[in-house]
Amino acid sequence: MFMRRFRRFAAIVPIALLFCVTTPNTGDAACALRVGWNQYAIYTFEDAQGKATGIDVELVRALAKYIGCTVTFVELPWARVLTEMKDGTLDMTTSASRTPERETFAWYSDPYREAEVAIFVRHGEASAYKLDSLSSISSSDFSLGVVAGYYYGAEFERLMKDPAFAAHVEGATDYPINIRKLLHRRIDGFLVDDIGVMVGEMNSLGITDRLERYPLRIAAERLHMMFSKKSVDPSIVEAVNKSLAKMKANGRLQSIMDRFLN
Repeated sequence: MFMRRFRRFAAIVPIALLFCVTTPNTGDAACALRVGWNQYAIYTFEDAQGKATGIDVELVRALAKYIGCTVTFVELPWARVLTEMKDGTLDMTTSASRTPERETFAWYSDPYREAEVAIFVRHGEASAYKLDSLSSISSSDFSLGVVAGYYYGAEFERLMKDPAFAAHVEGATDYPINIRKLLHRRIDGFLVDDIGVMVGEMNSLGITDRLERYPLRIAAERLHMMFSKKSVDPSIVEAVNKSLAKMKANGRLQSIMDRFLN
């Protein structure tokens, strides 16, 4: 599985889309949602015809039918997705961690999956580093890659306020760039916010034998769908939550996940 190389297209220039609300699930034109996404292994990617697909994409499509919405998917770098969400020119995104900063501009759905955070290093080199916690990076010569705008948990956010720790951290726009930086020895390792995504990236690039997970346990994150407060009425989020609960209960959510996990 995951053996197809994901194609990366130029970012689409966003155009404001009218968002209107009537009664969800009536069959009328209740809402039109612009959904921001970027390449995220089995969760969001392009199929052979250039169409957005993946667990999150198909889940959003299913939820849209439940609540009577139409959806348009817009591919952008993650940092740009967050900016557009703040401005209200994007209405929603997926696989989002809940943070105090994001809560200032976004509503959240109930959590629908968990993601395990981890560090990956070059294969065979895990024993070369003596990291017993993220904080120990501050007193080491370890350079750590991250994706700009990603959330890696409360501990990482706290540590980034310490200049001694932040000096060891380098940002990038996506996983493939961090993978290349690691293989070219420009960094010593990088954080991944979801093990499943990393497995997909390694398989798609054919490098499963060149990287390994560093044996440091980092807390898992519960992930949500995120909606712009500027463009989305809370009634839509409530309708999404009710539909998510139904999809969990009737097995529809798991069946969507199984299509891509298997």
